[in-house]
Amino acid sequence: MSEARKVALLIETSNRYGRDLLYGVRDWMREEGTWAVRFTEQARGAAVPTWLRGWAGDGIIARVDSPESAAALKRTGLPVVDVSAERDASEFPRVSIDNVGVARLAVEHFGRKGFAYFAYCGDERFLWSRQRGTEFVRGLHAAGHDCTCFAPGSRRHRAPGTDAENRAIAEWLAGLPKPVGVFACYDGRAQQVLEACQLVGLQVPDEVAVLGVDNDEVLCELCSPPLSSVQPNARRTGYEAAAMLSRMMTVRRSVRAETRFVEPVRVVERQSTDVVSVADPKVAAALKYIRQHACEGVNVSDVLRAVPMSRTLLERKFKAMLGHSPHRQLVQAKVERAKHLLVESEVSIAVVADLAGFDSASYLSVVFRRETGESPYAYRVKHRTDRNRG
Repeated sequence: MSEARKVALLIETSNRYGRDLLYGVRDWMREEGTWAVRFTEQARGAAVPTWLRGWAGDGIIARVDSPESAAALKRTGLPVVDVSAERDASEFPRVSIDNVGVARLAVEHFGRKGFAYFAYCGDERFLWSRQRGTEFVRGLHAAGHDCTCFAPGSRRHRAPGTDAENRAIAEWLAGLPKPVGVFACYDGRAQQVLEACQLVGLQVPDEVAVLGVDNDEVLCELCSPPLSSVQPNARRTGYEAAAMLSRMMTVRRSVRAETRFVEPVRVVERQSTDVVSVADPKVAAALKYIRQHACEGVNVSDVLRAVPMSRTLLERKFKAMLGHSPHRQLVQAKVERAKHLLVESEVSIAVVADLAGFDSASYLSVVFRRETGESPYAYRVKHRTDRNRG
């Protein structure tokens, strides 16, 4: 039996994203072969550990967040795969989160809620935050909407997590038109937004709907109200990084420093965005009915029976306020339910079709491919977050 390759994992354990990266590496090892892993608990942004200088290993997977850590890793002469999103470019091959996809999910989520006003609360220190903000604004502009971004007014407001920063966020929120959908760059920032809402007496989600990123379940459930969040696929990112490093260690030659982006999975909706925000009470009622009954196989005629008006008028109101038809809203709701079932359950495609309100598995496949560009099976394989969990 050949000796196991020795691999160092320089990934933090202090947050959900980092832990899922490690789960992904573990998943690859279970499928493809055991590594002798060198791993020490560390925080995000920690310096490269001193033991690495004299370590006789075969490869490294690391969050390379700074030029200093990059230089230290290059000095090892070992194959390195970067799993950070903190720098514009990396000296190493990289597998990272697709921040364009993160922002796109946020735009789509708020768009289905019927908001007319939008805001972004980022953290200027981080590249991934700036990227998410830029893409969120771009996506809203493409849909004909403006977006207000939080910009600290003084240095004392820039100290992260301080009372001064929370007050600055609260003052910013108080001045926004309502109701407003606020996208925060990650769950910790979203938690600050929720606390700031409490400071100035803003109701969530009726006045301010809040969406985070990372789906850190403990943090999201401890928020008041529980926080909706974009769920990245860090587990898949870790898996792909392990596969990439394995190839690099096998061929024993340098690999071009290119980045592979892994799409996020979905928005996990909780109470912080559980609202319909349109001025027209008839449209609001129709949206609520669709949200509650779309997966029961209802159609536009059923919507009209629940919210009486002419079909022409309903179509016109939806187009004016949401930019699409009631039928489109129904399809989107059913596809979102199908996505959830495909990622989070083991049930067959036929059962997914039934639970999501489609007439058959074949019809689900046709609609799903049209909406996502992938078959339900391919989507499940690509986005599974519980691969070999246990």
